[in-house]
Amino acid sequence: MSIETQVKLRFLSVDFPVVNFQSDKQLLENQEINIDIEPKVFFPKDNKNHFKIIQEVNISVDEVFNLFIVAIGSFELNDVDDDKMKSHFVNMNAPAIMFPYIRSFISTLTSNLGNVTGTLNIPPQFFKGELKQISEEDIIEVNKK
Repeated sequence: MSIETQVKLRFLSVDFPVVNFQSDKQLLENQEINIDIEPKVFFPKDNKNHFKIIQEVNISVDEVFNLFIVAIGSFELNDVDDDKMKSHFVNMNAPAIMFPYIRSFISTLTSNLGNVTGTLNIPPQFFKGELKQISEEDIIEVNKK
């Protein structure tokens, strides 16, 4: 019998350093809501086991409102020497793990806006493909938005 060590992917936290909301008029029923999500990954040079997923979320209805959020999830990945497995955790699992927190944040925020938008319930998202890797300078730029 062989025993395999389980990969340790830990979700440490999610922060929302940027939240911009603009509304020109009240949302009406049956208006198309555009959702654009762009996840990226950042690997700090000083700690090879940690990485951050940065998800820029833009939700809008033409000429009604625009909501832009930056969510930064912090993760730790230990005991992974296989690059293919590490890539899978970073590119698919990590964005999927933090997305329910983003959905919850958006629902809570929009429910507190009263009749401006009503509560927005973002549908589940599926993440696939390679995330764009960003630098430390890019992280600083994201926080300025």
